[in-house]
Amino acid sequence: MINTSNFFKANDDSKHLFFADAIAKEHRGTCIKFQDMYAEKALSVYVKDVQAHDANFAFLSTELSKLVPTLFEPKWNTTWQRDIPTDVGGGFVDYATYFSVEWSGMMNEFANTMGNAANYIPRVNAGLDQHSVRVFTQEIAYDYRFVDVEKMNTIKMKKDLDRIYKDIINAGWAKFCEQIGYLGIKGGYGLFNSPNVLVTTIDNSTATGKGFAGMTDEEILSFFNGMIEFYLDGTDMNLSLLPDTIRVPSFVGRELSNRASALYDKSLRDYLVKHNLAVDESSGQATLTIESRPVLNTLGVGGHGRIVAYKKDEDFVRMEIPYPMQHYITLPNPERFGYTSAFVGQISEIMLPYNQSAEEMGVVSYWDFIQ
Repeated sequence: MINTSNFFKANDDSKHLFFADAIAKEHRGTCIKFQDMYAEKALSVYVKDVQAHDANFAFLSTELSKLVPTLFEPKWNTTWQRDIPTDVGGGFVDYATYFSVEWSGMMNEFANTMGNAANYIPRVNAGLDQHSVRVFTQEIAYDYRFVDVEKMNTIKMKKDLDRIYKDIINAGWAKFCEQIGYLGIKGGYGLFNSPNVLVTTIDNSTATGKGFAGMTDEEILSFFNGMIEFYLDGTDMNLSLLPDTIRVPSFVGRELSNRASALYDKSLRDYLVKHNLAVDESSGQATLTIESRPVLNTLGVGGHGRIVAYKKDEDFVRMEIPYPMQHYITLPNPERFGYTSAFVGQISEIMLPYNQSAEEMGVVSYWDFIQ
């Protein structure tokens, strides 16, 4: 705790200098985090789960004031669209179903080379497996009160009431989709915590902190190349299955971007993206993106953080949106003295067709820190 009791003994013109200098002395040589200093207040500008109708626009007024026409709304963001391919359309459903194929009778060192003494020729076979995932429906509405409309008409805003409420619904829908896509709901799972994905532990016992902190550039580069080698060896050098998307905890992303060396002119993250085993083995055709996702910070064995690698392609990772969030119906509401507009949307759980068991290699892989 910073002691401020002696900060303001000087005159008012210089008191801010004493305050700044005291902070600098107490924290010199350390990293001051924004959230550590301000706790939950640091998140006050973002979207939270609050009631949108509490105030009912009761105090709208412009008397004896200059109106700023800009409407200052909560800021929000989602990243699931960058990580998960989706397919839209199909109408209202309860489940999304897909089939996978198993081959048998393929050639090996004994079979299919020639017929046996009975002139029997081996056959190949294929089996179809049906898989289904749940589809979730989000229903939400807002009341368009006549009184509120009249209040809004008394001032000149750049945004009407209808658009304000629709923006709230769109933000809620995006957050809903991200929760389903990343972690799942109601006992389900998402891209980052599927029980059908093989987990490999990362030996970061030489680290001095979380993730790769304190490890050498060579050790970090060796890990990422080892990840690529895992795919090359397990797929018989099938370059089409090499991961092009790597999502890391935020403390790993910070570490990679903080690293600088005479060997590369930018950050270690930039170097890893351009210089890795996938690029070398594919003659420069492979691409790789490394981005941070804070939700990964506490996932994995022991909750020490998880790295997720996969090929971002709808054949391997996808979600279905049978009915995108949209206006469904508007009806009079005598109790609210206005109209109620209802919106409906549907989205499926994550589909990982090439990850059927945590005991087998799949296109999606998890890499968990041990400390």
